[in-house]
Amino acid sequence: METYFASAERSSWEEIQKDKRKIISLDFVVTLSEATNTLFMILNENRQIIFANKKLLTLLQSDSETLIGQRPGEILNCINSMKMKAGCGTHPACRECGAANAILSALEGESTENECRINSRLNNKYVAFDLSVKAHPFEFDGQRYVLFSMIDISDSKRREILERTFLHDVLNTAGGIYGFSGMLKEDLRNKDAESFENAEVIYDLSDSLVHEIKNQQKLLAAERNELQIDLSEVALPDYLNAVIQLIEKNEDVKNRPIRISKCDKLVFQTDKVLLQRILINMIKNAAEASEPGQEVIVSSDARDDKIRFSVHNSSHMQESVQMQVFQRSFSTKGSNRGIGTYSMKLFGENYLQGKVWFDSDKDRGTTFYLEIPLKVQST
Repeated sequence: METYFASAERSSWEEIQKDKRKIISLDFVVTLSEATNTLFMILNENRQIIFANKKLLTLLQSDSETLIGQRPGEILNCINSMKMKAGCGTHPACRECGAANAILSALEGESTENECRINSRLNNKYVAFDLSVKAHPFEFDGQRYVLFSMIDISDSKRREILERTFLHDVLNTAGGIYGFSGMLKEDLRNKDAESFENAEVIYDLSDSLVHEIKNQQKLLAAERNELQIDLSEVALPDYLNAVIQLIEKNEDVKNRPIRISKCDKLVFQTDKVLLQRILINMIKNAAEASEPGQEVIVSSDARDDKIRFSVHNSSHMQESVQMQVFQRSFSTKGSNRGIGTYSMKLFGENYLQGKVWFDSDKDRGTTFYLEIPLKVQST
């Protein structure tokens, strides 16, 4: 039969049954396949299924005998597998299939993990799958097999696309409000004092909104390892003063005075936006943990080829809190919080090539530290 990519050859029903009996005689293989949380199957040299775990059978509402002899794309009703008489792997589009390429690599002795997109037709409805697939070579009794697993990542891929689209569109709208409110503010500057003040509030709020959206975009990109750092020179103490002026507008730090105790006069190289995000989170957390009137102390100290920032407050964190402080979903402020300290670690260590830590006790209070090189290396 005709093929445009992988071999069209198939094993006979007798050969498939023989392979199946050999595989299920290996008790540990069957046990491990049922212990995994993935959709798991074992393929022969012609990419046909000779074993499928219960999770896969349950998902497809099928039995083992129905799946045996078919190829992965065929059991998922991939539309490309239906276009060729030879089935899965033989259509021209199969050259771009992550599953087909992973399986062929495994047959050559290489373990491979890919993402795979499949357009399918199930119950006369068009369905799109996003899968994470892994193929691992396995040799037994002189024959080659492939241990093949699939995880459905459709929800996470869909959420990723929606997040990117939503944030992009919202940022455009917020940017428009910011721009027009700036023009309105200037137009009212010398005409109507009360209207000017209202326009200035709108301008400041829209500026904060734009910054928050951009910060969220950076956080999502960082978690996906897609964030590109933007290096530039930073001059202290002007930079630190600007950060504090920005955070003082936040309601969460109201009535908590912020003081710079030490700030060396120097110029260093880093991503100033990411650094600002970390410092604002450090100061904001310290202020939120303080009582009204309690001081938050900020300092910076250059030593050797590094600069260390510290933010101190007089409150003490309980031991149970200290054990969880950098976990992504943990917060002492209620549910749906906990991103602040997590993002300090993520940005500070993964991207600014530094170190983030803290110490806390009843006598001295709590201090968070960020130490980064004076010259971050581009990646």
